[in-house]
Amino acid sequence: MKILMYALIFTIISTAGIAQQAQTLSDEFYQQQTHKANELYEKHAYAEAATALTLLATNPQIFRFQDWPERLYDLACDQALAGQSAQALDTLKRTFDLGSGPYFSSRHLANDPDLASLRSDPKFQQLLACVVKDESLWTDNPAIATPYKPVLSDEEKIAGLSKIWSEARYNFPFFQRVSSLDWDRQFMEYLAQIKSTQTTAEYYRLLMRFVATLQDGHTEVWPPNEVRDELFATPPLRTQLVEHEVLVTEVYDPSLQAQGLKVGVQIDAIDGLPVKDYAARFVMPYASGSTVQDRMSRTFGYMLLRGDKAKSIALTIRDANGTTKSTIIHRYCEASSQCTWPEQKKTDLKMLEDNVAYLAVNEFVDNAGAKAMREHFQSIAASDGLIIDLRYNNGGNQFNAMAILAMLTNHSVPNVSFREIDYQPFLRASGFAPEWKYGNAEDVKPDPDFYYAKPVIVLTGAGTFSAAENFVAIFDAMKRGTLVGEATPGSTGDSVIFKLPGGGTARIMMADVEYPDKSRFEGVGISPQVRVKPTISEIRQKKDAALEYARHALIKSSSKVEKGSD
Repeated sequence: MKILMYALIFTIISTAGIAQQAQTLSDEFYQQQTHKANELYEKHAYAEAATALTLLATNPQIFRFQDWPERLYDLACDQALAGQSAQALDTLKRTFDLGSGPYFSSRHLANDPDLASLRSDPKFQQLLACVVKDESLWTDNPAIATPYKPVLSDEEKIAGLSKIWSEARYNFPFFQRVSSLDWDRQFMEYLAQIKSTQTTAEYYRLLMRFVATLQDGHTEVWPPNEVRDELFATPPLRTQLVEHEVLVTEVYDPSLQAQGLKVGVQIDAIDGLPVKDYAARFVMPYASGSTVQDRMSRTFGYMLLRGDKAKSIALTIRDANGTTKSTIIHRYCEASSQCTWPEQKKTDLKMLEDNVAYLAVNEFVDNAGAKAMREHFQSIAASDGLIIDLRYNNGGNQFNAMAILAMLTNHSVPNVSFREIDYQPFLRASGFAPEWKYGNAEDVKPDPDFYYAKPVIVLTGAGTFSAAENFVAIFDAMKRGTLVGEATPGSTGDSVIFKLPGGGTARIMMADVEYPDKSRFEGVGISPQVRVKPTISEIRQKKDAALEYARHALIKSSSKVEKGSD
């Protein structure tokens, strides 16, 4: 049946194509006319530019050019500037009817100087109102994105849950990965629970649990600022699961150290429950993560002691000698509160022993990593090997990540590939599931001014997230060097971000990113060629085993090169 339906659709499309061949519009003529119109526009010959584009607009084959709606908008601008107001308004209406694209937005229409002569016209105002109404279906509508209040109405609660359910249903690419999840049934089950929540904080906590069932690191809920101290406050220390034990790995408050909370101390129990039981009950259900390593890192890391600022935490801890102690600590750290967390450095560049360069890049939000590498390239280039540490890089802008990779190659390198849901209503009406639309990011081109040709090792871990993971995938595919450390979380890509009732926000992953050759790492993670996991002993001695391995490997590699050159 499906094959027959596809055959029918193909026949219809083919027949339409044959009918349109009566008046051929060549690619050459299309490009010629659009180029001519652009040149005339630059010369302020607006009437002539409009004439050039009108020749295209009257051709029935114009719709085979994907960028035609954009050129049609250009025609409306030319007509408006030429004083042809009536024609310009008709062309704008036609552009709107074609579903023109992101440039034809209410904001653009209201501010484009080319359309200034039309703005007082009632027809323009009517068209602008239609655009605003059309956009409200796809943007943050105030009807749902209501401001914060301590208690939300049942209607707001249901609207927020429904918004998340709907956005995931049409955008989330990984339902096959969570095949045991019945999303519609899950929605119905949470409808009953959501209405029983008493406060906005309680409501958002349940939304976080709902979204976590999708098991994706880029799919999550962020509560409004007004309740973050009730949900996200934490003591100023860090924890980590090491050799099946929960260890304190950083302590930022001397008063906690005085209570016995030092680096290497084990946490055995929280609020009277064994630590793993506590995590399974109160933390893990809220951990949005794409892989086991991702969820474990979140659960036993920054989420473990997170909670209400007004409630203290009872800990049972054990030191290196096996001495057990109970202590009470308080949560008081959140993004906007008083806290002694040290600010994480964006980059850390230094020369290690034996002429090995070390560059930690802890975020790709800006280009600090590439900037540091360029500014100190002379000393880096004089090294015998380079370690790039991405273990604590939560991502950011992929272009900032590519800027570093561009200095590690002297030829173009394939970038990551991706796919997203290609939703077509007419196929759904015939009972078919959506298909996939595939694409590739632009190749990484070599930096014309900087090229580091010596051996490189990249350190990875469960904190190597998003754009940092793209970096690792491309570095791995280009065979530029060795990955050392632990598996990455298996989560990258772009998300649909939208506002929720009560002042919160959510995001739903919308793209499946893959290796350049379409091998999977979303939901899997990238395993390093050399796996180095920290041990309890190393944590207590403040040793960095992965870094030390990488340093010695580069020294060995350098000595082999020297022997070979002799």
